[in-house]
Amino acid sequence: MIKLVYAQTQDGVIGDDNKLPWSIPAEMKHFRQTTLHKNVLMGSKTFVSMNSRPLKNRLNIVLTRNPKKFEGIEAENLIFTSDVDALIKKYQGPANDDLYVIGGNEIFTIFFDCADEIIRSMILENYQGNVKISNYNFENFKKINTIKENEFEIEYFERKK
Repeated sequence: MIKLVYAQTQDGVIGDDNKLPWSIPAEMKHFRQTTLHKNVLMGSKTFVSMNSRPLKNRLNIVLTRNPKKFEGIEAENLIFTSDVDALIKKYQGPANDDLYVIGGNEIFTIFFDCADEIIRSMILENYQGNVKISNYNFENFKKINTIKENEFEIEYFERKK
């Protein structure tokens, strides 16, 4: 299954100069627990924003137009690819391994229409940022759960059958 996992403010802010504009430990804990020991997919900008280091205890897949740009960066749990179709074929559908798409906005846009599930943290306070999530149409998804935390709400959506 392909799952989008992200946090945004009510205004759609997801980043500020390649950083999260908020520091909410409980939300980071949720992200870590959701993605730990899973396959995560990110774009090259997101990877660079993490100091070009993979997240621990996950298979990190970096989608980039130019994988050669990252030659020399190697880790046991790190793959660079430019093949969107192969990723979709490998992970889409309930019988396949899960792929957690973690950003950024360009990568979310590529995978939104083939996502099976969305896990969205809605940050309750507004933060300033220069990166906003695209205004996606959720009509093909239904919300199946909401978990309310002090500073955010976790919304779970699944694709309508």
